[in-house]
Amino acid sequence: MSFFCPQGTHYQVFGKPQIGKSAMVFIHGVGLDLSLWKNQVADFKIDQHIITYDMLGHGLSPNAPNDISLDTLAHQLLGLLDHIQLEQVHLIGFSLGGLVARVFATLHNHRLQSLTIMNSVFDRNELSRQAIFKRLTEVEQYGPSANIDQALTRWFSPLYTQKNSHYIAHLKAKVLANHGASYISCYRLFGENDNAVKGTLGNITCPTLITTGELDPGSTPAMSHALAAKIVSAKVVILPNARHMMPVEKACEVNELLRQFINAN
Repeated sequence: MSFFCPQGTHYQVFGKPQIGKSAMVFIHGVGLDLSLWKNQVADFKIDQHIITYDMLGHGLSPNAPNDISLDTLAHQLLGLLDHIQLEQVHLIGFSLGGLVARVFATLHNHRLQSLTIMNSVFDRNELSRQAIFKRLTEVEQYGPSANIDQALTRWFSPLYTQKNSHYIAHLKAKVLANHGASYISCYRLFGENDNAVKGTLGNITCPTLITTGELDPGSTPAMSHALAAKIVSAKVVILPNARHMMPVEKACEVNELLRQFINAN
């Protein structure tokens, strides 16, 4: 079912609270919305309490403020958890959502039963930094339509794209439908904040899973290992033959990985 916080955040709730189990809360990536997690919802809703929501500037949540920051998005999440009265959760963040999740974790580690950072960037090398700044310049000029076709080739394998043309077209239309100014602001957060809270990652002490795809060119295995080295409680899992959109293309593998990690914690 869909709901709205007093501050306007759009969220959905699946399953029912389970005695002795914390809810799973999912954060999507830039230009997407809570529907990213439909495969995870379908799998976990039978025996888990699940919350998905739209970040500011996305979906049915309010447009992003001009001065939006990762702290703004972390505060949005805190407001959502307080509104639903969830004291501790299993937090799963994808791509930009992974940046938000790690910022939230450095500030509110006590609210987390566990943390999963999925396909998210950390400490880009100079070549990657130049590439993302080039894309950011294009986004600032053209909005959501900038480099969308190139993005889809990074996100999905050619075989998946060939076999799922209807979904790819739907996803492209979803990205293009984003509010222009909000998309630019949030893409800037993604492009400029790979080293966000680098100095305070030691504040994260909850069980932490950092995962990405073997073939993800933007959120690389090397980044996952480097990020995990800063978090004492972290472990790394690299999914073989996976690209960026693991929650979609590799849903079965992602769900099994999450289930094992959540059950262990």
